[in-house]
Amino acid sequence: MKELIDKLADKSITYVLGAVLLALFVDYSGITWRTEQMVVDKELQLVRAPLAGDIAIVAIDEKSLRELGPWPWSRREYARLLKQLTESGAETVVFDILFADRRRGDEEGDQAFADAIAQHGRVVLAMSSDRDISRGVVSEVLPRPMFMRPAAAVGHTDMPVDRDGMLRGVFLLAGSGAARWPQLALAALYLNEDYKVKHLPGQEYVYGLGQGMGRWVRDHRILFPFSSDSSHFPVLSFADVLEGRTRGALLTGKTVFVGVTAQGIQRVFLVPGGGNRLMPGVEIHANVLNALEQGALLNELRGWPRLAMLSLLAALGGMVVAFYRRNCAARGLILGLSVTVGISLVLLLFFGVITTNLPVWVSLAGVAFMANRHQILYLRDSSGRDALTGLCNRRSFEEHFQRMWRINARHRRALFLLILDVDHFKRLNDVMGHLRGDEVLRELGDYLKRKTRRAGDRACRIGGEEFAILLDMDKPDMQKVQAFAQQIVDDIQKLGIHYSDGEQEYRLTLSIGCASAVPGASTSTDGLFHAADQALYEAKKSGRNQVCCYDSDEQSAVANSVKDKLYGQ
Repeated sequence: MKELIDKLADKSITYVLGAVLLALFVDYSGITWRTEQMVVDKELQLVRAPLAGDIAIVAIDEKSLRELGPWPWSRREYARLLKQLTESGAETVVFDILFADRRRGDEEGDQAFADAIAQHGRVVLAMSSDRDISRGVVSEVLPRPMFMRPAAAVGHTDMPVDRDGMLRGVFLLAGSGAARWPQLALAALYLNEDYKVKHLPGQEYVYGLGQGMGRWVRDHRILFPFSSDSSHFPVLSFADVLEGRTRGALLTGKTVFVGVTAQGIQRVFLVPGGGNRLMPGVEIHANVLNALEQGALLNELRGWPRLAMLSLLAALGGMVVAFYRRNCAARGLILGLSVTVGISLVLLLFFGVITTNLPVWVSLAGVAFMANRHQILYLRDSSGRDALTGLCNRRSFEEHFQRMWRINARHRRALFLLILDVDHFKRLNDVMGHLRGDEVLRELGDYLKRKTRRAGDRACRIGGEEFAILLDMDKPDMQKVQAFAQQIVDDIQKLGIHYSDGEQEYRLTLSIGCASAVPGASTSTDGLFHAADQALYEAKKSGRNQVCCYDSDEQSAVANSVKDKLYGQ
């Protein structure tokens, strides 16, 4: 299993797929949503729409309240305002005020306002929604029919805020049961004969599903850059316009939004722009119209387009991290983030598309951590391995030896050490060359790795053609160890590695020395190593190609006779 994991961790496709899957999971879980919205707010501030010069705001401000009295006022005042705007040449007048109720005792005022709407001819009125909590239905709140009939258009004033209370965009269409009412600014723009629309911008939310009476339905969501402050649009006091104290040139040919900005009665919304920035609804509508006129709309991808873009950015970043995985994962992470940020900025500034960045950044950080960890483990593992055979080197073997010695000392259990030496290896090198000698050592290393698969067992190349095996047996038995060693000797002969010096043919053989000891005060690792080395010496001295075992209990070395014909003596 570890070998499979190591192989997968060394393939580039692993990092690419890992980055994509992790990014999709992070996005689906929503754990980065709030931070992601902060990034979106910064992106909204990067885009600045050219300011249209045909928008003005007439504000019901504190000055107007002082001069005209408490609000709401008689609709005769709005009729007077419309008369002044008509005389000043205002092209379109948009009321961000609901005129849905009947004012008792002010029938003349209502009629005067209706006549003024008809006389101007390009007045846009607002509609809204009313939720019946007891029945769970939403109904439409429309202007009174006497106002609605002469009006040029009606638009909704729905202001959808996100979960964090921030307003970042609006829906161009909304309504109860079906999204059929245009947004207030869009309704005003429809009156402009130069504005031709074949397909509404923004992300579509309604595809013939989710509609029904009693439900508030929204469609075509857009994000747009907010003006840095309200001074970008001329803001005139309602009272000043009503009394003719403003220059007519400030209103001529403009789309005029009429709304409340006075403290305490205005509708304010938290918008991007740093800190707790509040903006009145009438100014938001002016920003929407400006963005629509200038084409400065931003589209936040949703659904399959979002997932596709998310996967693409994660895959590109993952490829960069994978390219640097063996050298410097941190550099790969920095470059991967740079690539994704660069692509996101291009899409934002040139195509008005807000991409999903944070899940990609989290996924790239994750795969970079994996690459760095794998590199550390690889370096740590390779520093403890013999480069030729892939077995443990002497340092790693001694560390494992000491660890197993301490463990077995607690359980009073014997450890077994085998030292193996290739017989006449110098002659093999002289006859077949060092390259062939290295191949033989690699074959022997592969074989010993297959023979030591238990957790406590460890095979090691301790130098040249000499190897060591540490065995940790549940039921210590020297006879089993001797049989294990003899099996190694027999298997090496069966490998059939032959070589000849021209006069005589030789077969590759091994000699093995075995020793055991129970860790304790009277024994040591050096003593066990010395005993196994002495047993190997006895095996060499007795003719090679055999096993000699030293049992600490018997304090003697006994050679295991080999009936096969000895080669290489």
